Amino acid sequence: MAFQGIQQDSLEQVFQNQELSDSIRYRAIQQLTFSMIFSEGERAKTKIQEVLNTAEMEVGRSRIYFEILQNLGIYYDVNQQTDSSLIIFSQILEESKKQGWKGLEQRSLNNLGMNRLNSSDYRAAIEYFSQSLEISRKDPDAKEANFVASISNLGLANQELELYDQAITYHQEALAIRERLNDPNGIAISCANLGICHRLMGKEKEAESYYQRAIENAKIAGNKVLFHRVHDNLGSLYIGQKNFEKGLLMLEIALDNSDGFTPDPKMELSITSNAAAAHIHLGQTDKALEFANRGLRILDANPDLVNYSLTLKNTLAKIYFRKGDFEKGNAYLEEYEQLNKKVFDQENVKLLTDLQVKYDLEKKENQIALQNAEILEQNATLQRNYFAFIALGLLLILIVAVFVFYQNRNKRKRQLLLIDRELKIKEAYIQASLESQEQERRRMAQDLHDGFGQYISALRMYVSQLKSDQAKEELKSELVSRTDSVLDEMSKEISNVVYDLMPATLIRFGLIAALEDLSHRINAGQKVNLQIDAEDLPNRMDELVEINLFRICQEWINNVLKYAKAQHILVTISQAEGFARLQILDDGQGFDSGVFQHSKRNGWKNITTRTELLSGKLELLTQEGQQGTSLSITFPYLHRAN
Repeated sequence: MAFQGIQQDSLEQVFQNQELSDSIRYRAIQQLTFSMIFSEGERAKTKIQEVLNTAEMEVGRSRIYFEILQNLGIYYDVNQQTDSSLIIFSQILEESKKQGWKGLEQRSLNNLGMNRLNSSDYRAAIEYFSQSLEISRKDPDAKEANFVASISNLGLANQELELYDQAITYHQEALAIRERLNDPNGIAISCANLGICHRLMGKEKEAESYYQRAIENAKIAGNKVLFHRVHDNLGSLYIGQKNFEKGLLMLEIALDNSDGFTPDPKMELSITSNAAAAHIHLGQTDKALEFANRGLRILDANPDLVNYSLTLKNTLAKIYFRKGDFEKGNAYLEEYEQLNKKVFDQENVKLLTDLQVKYDLEKKENQIALQNAEILEQNATLQRNYFAFIALGLLLILIVAVFVFYQNRNKRKRQLLLIDRELKIKEAYIQASLESQEQERRRMAQDLHDGFGQYISALRMYVSQLKSDQAKEELKSELVSRTDSVLDEMSKEISNVVYDLMPATLIRFGLIAALEDLSHRINAGQKVNLQIDAEDLPNRMDELVEINLFRICQEWINNVLKYAKAQHILVTISQAEGFARLQILDDGQGFDSGVFQHSKRNGWKNITTRTELLSGKLELLTQEGQQGTSLSITFPYLHRAN
């Protein structure tokens, strides 16, 4: 463990060296704070929080920051503060998905799985571990070190569900990887888990061997938490074998804090309870009471650990019976029996839950087996298809040889097919145009009905009142004023409808004037700024060209106004070297271009149809999640003087 201290000092020096890159410095401090979690206790938490504050000032909430934050979540998880760790791991998972940090996403899922495992939510734990493993295995660049923890943790989940054979399979797979990586900390973890599984299966010799190997590697790795915990496990194993001397020696090492390690309350309660039970078996009542009282103090400070105090309560009953204090002995015996019943009832509930999870696991494994069978069948089918394709290839070669003789005969037929295809394409364009015209007629009818219907109704009412002999002069004057206002509104409405049909400015003064008129109308709303820029254009272009370009602009700008939430729109029209180009730029929200390119709506059909009529090429540049969109149309054009 002295080597571990030297290594930590070295990592601290790397972090303090400002001449190194941020990536190297923070990778070193991440390794340092991670190792401190298992060796420095509360000091690790303080150090991680200090580094987080420094990282936020130096590199902001970048990936480096969240890598360090992950260590804080692990600290909370190791120290049974599961709610705090759950919040941190969920935050990191959300950010890693948002930023596309696959490696961090995989580790976050694994950490969430451990968090749920510590909360006995095995179903969620297995789901998180499986997702973590799936991400790694789909990544061609993933290394064994990236996913070995997920394999190990799947073993833990199966271990908690008492599926020991499956758990051992996972743990041995993880151990083999960690041995290849020469990772003493990982080897210690896998050996400790294998020791637990074998002991629960009654294979105490194998359990003892794995425990001893776990202790050796935990010492090399400087993992004080695991070093002390496995000593407790091994001590409990020896005590169960009635080897009290060796058992108490292991428990003494587990409680020894000379290396600066302080066990968490749950571990300390386990050690003191086992030590008290061993001393009472040896007839050392006073020594047993000393450890038992220490356990009671832990229980008083941490009442939530009461379910882990069965050994302690039973031992206390035995201690006081031996001391002749039958009142206290009976009191502790009654507490033991009540607690035993409570734990038994809780374990029955847990058993039902575990059985359901086991059923789900078996169901999932059956599904996987079925999928594997289907894959084998598919592979066999692919092989058969492969040979069929070879035969088909030979047949095609023969067919090609025959076609050579009939090439001239079929040439005319291909030409006719091409002509037919062109006719169908033109027919499709015409159909799209007709649909657009029909839609425009329906829209006009709707606008006329909705817009003028109410005005006409109002005029009828006002005229009816004017005809009435009972109307007073003052009222008639007011009615005339209202009638005049309605006529003004009708005039504006007619102007708008006519403008939508065919702007007079376009016919009289040309495309640029019509676009500037459109710009004035849009800019008057003061929500979007539309700018028109014309380069090297004649005063007038061909009439059909101007109409098509204006309608394309009108259609696309309407789309931008409806959906993009843009603040600026720039329309540029230029002409050079026999080509003309229309480009519409906006600073609004980008989108998936497939939404328009695969759309069957008439708006996009109108744009593509008019582009084809100009023999032009259309380009749409946009991307979901980014600002700005560009629509450009380039088409051949030579100005002919009118």
